[in-house]
Amino acid sequence: MTSTDPSPVDPPFGIATRHDDVGRFAVWRTPLAVLVIVGVILAAFTGWLGGGADEKTRFDTPLATIELTHAGILRSGNWFETQVRITPRQALSDLVVGIDDPLWRGMSIDTIVPDAESATALDGVYAYHFGKVEAGQPFVLKFDGQIQPRSFRRLEGSLHVADGQAEIATIPLHLTVLP
Repeated sequence: MTSTDPSPVDPPFGIATRHDDVGRFAVWRTPLAVLVIVGVILAAFTGWLGGGADEKTRFDTPLATIELTHAGILRSGNWFETQVRITPRQALSDLVVGIDDPLWRGMSIDTIVPDAESATALDGVYAYHFGKVEAGQPFVLKFDGQIQPRSFRRLEGSLHVADGQAEIATIPLHLTVLP
């Protein structure tokens, strides 16, 4: 048994010589996989798929300054937090904050702080009455909720701020919900 020729080894059961053939695009599999993984990581770091920094918007009207902080891109099934800061320029007898029904359809609102003195749901608007607010005194409203799992969609509606029946501002909102 001093043969210099290596003896052929039988391949394992089920493996044939056709399995040794490498396709012409096999060279690109690893770089393509690396690009896909790096792309997903970059999308996560930039907030392109949600989870990025909150959007902060400020509205100045003759009657009040309204600052809104919320996530612009929401993920289906995730929790979200929104803050509305209202600083009236004159005393308000009954601060009312209303949210259009299309914005909260498909959401579970779990917390609204502070509690409203009363709440109504008329004509497609959820209206929360908070009572008197003095001029220059900031009023901060915070609500938390969860997006119900659904498909990709864009939620559109408005946030309404009023003194009783007198409108102070209507703020258009657009939220993107990703699966």
